Amino acid sequence: MIRMVLTGLEQLEIRDMEESELIPGPDEVGVDVLACAVCRTDAKMWEQGHRDLLFPRVLGHEMVVRDREGRLCTVWPGKSCGECRYCLMGRENLCEDMKITGFHNDGAFAHRILVPEKSLIPLPRNMDPVTACFAEPVGCVVNAFEKLPAEPGARVLIFGGGTMGLITALYAKSLGLNPLIIEKHEDKISRVSSFVSAWEIPLVKETHESRFQIVINACPDFIAFCQAITKVDKASHISFFSGISKNEEIETNLLNLVHYKEAVVSGAYGMKKSDMEKALPFIRNHEKELRLLVEEILPPESAPGLMPKVLSGKYLKYVLDFSGELTGSSRPLSAEPSSPAVPAPKAQDTGKGSLPGRIRKQLPQTGLLARTLAGIHPLSRDLVSRAVAKMDNKTKPLGALGRLEDLGIRMSLIQNRLTPEIRQKNIFVFAGDHGITEEGVSAYPAEVTGQMVENFLNGGAAINVLCRHHNIDMKVVDMGVIKEFSPHPDLIRAKVAKGTRNFALQDAMTREELILALESGMKIFLEAHAAKPVDIVGLGEMGIGNTTSASAMISVITGISPARAAGRGTGVDNKGLEHKIEVIEKVLNFHCPDPGDGFQILQKIGGFEIAGIAGAALAAASKGCAVVLDGVISTAAGLAALLIHPDIQGYLISGHKSVEKAQEAALAHMDLTPVIDFDMRLGEGTGAALAMDAAEAACKIMTQMASFEEARISRSTPR
Repeated sequence: MIRMVLTGLEQLEIRDMEESELIPGPDEVGVDVLACAVCRTDAKMWEQGHRDLLFPRVLGHEMVVRDREGRLCTVWPGKSCGECRYCLMGRENLCEDMKITGFHNDGAFAHRILVPEKSLIPLPRNMDPVTACFAEPVGCVVNAFEKLPAEPGARVLIFGGGTMGLITALYAKSLGLNPLIIEKHEDKISRVSSFVSAWEIPLVKETHESRFQIVINACPDFIAFCQAITKVDKASHISFFSGISKNEEIETNLLNLVHYKEAVVSGAYGMKKSDMEKALPFIRNHEKELRLLVEEILPPESAPGLMPKVLSGKYLKYVLDFSGELTGSSRPLSAEPSSPAVPAPKAQDTGKGSLPGRIRKQLPQTGLLARTLAGIHPLSRDLVSRAVAKMDNKTKPLGALGRLEDLGIRMSLIQNRLTPEIRQKNIFVFAGDHGITEEGVSAYPAEVTGQMVENFLNGGAAINVLCRHHNIDMKVVDMGVIKEFSPHPDLIRAKVAKGTRNFALQDAMTREELILALESGMKIFLEAHAAKPVDIVGLGEMGIGNTTSASAMISVITGISPARAAGRGTGVDNKGLEHKIEVIEKVLNFHCPDPGDGFQILQKIGGFEIAGIAGAALAAASKGCAVVLDGVISTAAGLAALLIHPDIQGYLISGHKSVEKAQEAALAHMDLTPVIDFDMRLGEGTGAALAMDAAEAACKIMTQMASFEEARISRSTPR
């Protein structure tokens, strides 16, 4: 006989055991372990320990045992005092002096263990011992649903498609409810596809639906809990089922929705013995379904190697076979997851070095802002016909390279030469928080802005990957994030303030803050250009709430309605989108901004990062550098910059077509066509990074592809 002993962090040792080591105490009995499932809690103890966990300790609490009379039993893993207030209330899972098997006392990662005799729960006759290992997790679900109204037909939203989420959905369906699971990870979706399809449980990555009667968080993601508050209907219930990751913050504005909706939040912790007893008939009736949740049945010696897999969250349930009779059977596993045209610019005949009268009225006459705007000149018309002729004379049918041809011509005009070249590529990701989030316009809390900036600085975001792949120098600019960041070589500190004001109630920023934000964006580009001349710059962003700002700006400037301008941003649901439209309508009626005044629009309803992008775009144009806008946010910034100085139009390139409808109206207003269309809606500058690579390819087509004369190919040669 053996047992697995946790002797320290990530140290699970296999040791022989003797009968003499198991001397029952008062009210205890010795039992033989047939099977024990590996719980994520076991794996967390292995990796992180716990302040109340004493080494050495034998883990394991999801067990099936044989008692001294030969009966198969499951075991309630608690030992309550029976005397405290909670025990007397019949809620012994909250006992003041609770002792837990596998935590306070040695558990079932062993051939034989001691358990409290009153914790034994006999199994129904001929029950499968493998599926009986689910008695503890199913008991937890039973405990949660005891606190929820189970009206037939009620809509239940479950966050998390792991083992607990699937059991929760199956149990909800057994009660006549209509469950929907949200699971964001494709590898897990692949693994559970056979389960959800067999039992017709819908599973999606996101949903725009809301007003669910019950919402349950079956995963530790605090974002899921935040979204649960937005998804639950009035006078309905949230089950706080899974504990969430530590040291996260939930906005009070979000918590206020619990107040306004009169939503009921019910905690659900562990289970009572009676919950496990109620779980057994459910398990008996759903053995076939639960078998699909068993990844593999393995010998106990496999336990140490299983811990990293369980922690990864990719897999379902592993069961250790101590009887030697179950190994080899497992669920049928699904497949393992694999571990526009850019038109030639229109000339703007404003006179070199001069500023239109409207611009002169809008801005201060001195300082970096005035000097930068004075340095912007329209693209020359002189090279247009020669650039088009050069591209047409390449060894290809006319127009055969589509938008690459337009892009090559555009780069020739920006660089004012027929041999355009991209030697230096930069991307700046401007970040800022928005007071408008107080109006509940985002599916994510404002804290995510700071968290994503940290992700950028750690090199883990999509934009980091694309910049490394395409050899683009990337910097993150803190224009107004609430969070403070430690010094980092890729961080530029340009914080105007800790987030804009709530522009539903007042201007987003003061005039002084606007000028500072614009000039900061200009300075950031100009300093980079002075260090190493930049040929093309991409402008990305990060800021929870900034699609509301961008949508409002685009609505004002282009004249489209707030309903057409408002998009889902980070993924608001249908009800959230309706609310977002209402907020934008209220904002525009409140401010009535001048649709031709870029400064006023930015000040009243813009964002610090949006103003920073506009400033950087203006500075880049002043130095003859191509400017690649990303999605709807940077497009809105480019639109404001175009109002401030129309001569930048020729320097602007639309990186990609966003799924946000407002961008389409903005690009039409700017006479720009996106370079790529990948159905992207991420932001960060990802679309710009891909378009910059296309621009570099277009330059090489312009300079390296042979003409008909150079290749000695007749134009009449059929192709």
